[in-house]
Amino acid sequence: MITVDGLNRVLSHLPVFERQPSELYQVHVEVATLEPYIYATEVEQFIKTLYQEGFVTQFDWTNWQQEAEEFVNHPECLQTAQMETIQKLLTTHVRAERFCSGHLAHVIQTGHILAILNRLAELRSGMAREVMAADWKQRVEIVQGDITRQDTDAIVNAANESLLGGGGVDGAIHRAAGLQLLEGCRKLGGCQTGQSKITQGYNLLAKWIIHTVGPVWSGGQHHEDELLAKCYRSSLALAVQNSVRTIAFPAISTGVYGFPLDRATQIAVTEVKNFLAQNSSIEQVKFICFGEAAYQCYLDAKRNLMNS
Repeated sequence: MITVDGLNRVLSHLPVFERQPSELYQVHVEVATLEPYIYATEVEQFIKTLYQEGFVTQFDWTNWQQEAEEFVNHPECLQTAQMETIQKLLTTHVRAERFCSGHLAHVIQTGHILAILNRLAELRSGMAREVMAADWKQRVEIVQGDITRQDTDAIVNAANESLLGGGGVDGAIHRAAGLQLLEGCRKLGGCQTGQSKITQGYNLLAKWIIHTVGPVWSGGQHHEDELLAKCYRSSLALAVQNSVRTIAFPAISTGVYGFPLDRATQIAVTEVKNFLAQNSSIEQVKFICFGEAAYQCYLDAKRNLMNS
């Protein structure tokens, strides 16, 4: 079975084939020998990796040579080739009998092997996205507790536009982080709704505090949903910029800002799921729930997305 890790090992050889073909093989002076082509050590290692990672398959390649030659003559066909076709092509090109015809030397010379590896790189990107989309649920944790005590790289503060502290989660984080947080926030010049800014964590276990300003609920007709979604997107983007691997969110805007809990929870989990499906650098996202009602609401939202 082809895996993303296996693809990575095969594609680690890609720079070899970006070099001049003359560096990768030579023809033995005794042209009458059955194996006149002598390949560079890097090429031999590439072939070994193909075998190890399952790219050389058991199939009747003798009946497929004409089709394989079409790919050599028309490399644009590789643009839509899928994994099974790539496996057949590589099997045809690197089989043990290659020395009798110098076939591998030919496809190296034409740049065909390089083109195959470039297509593999495209397929790897798709596979990696599928893996991330499938494993998001393992990277999301629902916790009932106190966000100020989370031992994550970063915690998110549901701040107001001044960033100078307030009530609820905002006040709790400022008290736990200490007076240095207030000084750090004064330097940021405030923050607009839906946007995020970052400070050190000071006295917290978390190294960073990402401050985001959620929308005040005004009946749902003033772009509240989109602004709340932007809070999660901008916070996660800022986390990636600062090499954050683990992050904890409160239920943004659901306190004194009055955003309906069910609606806010659905937006929060959906935005995090979509982000994790495209980004592998964030290893864990925690939703920290204050109270049983919020905890159950987040569990329901995650369960619903897992089943959708």
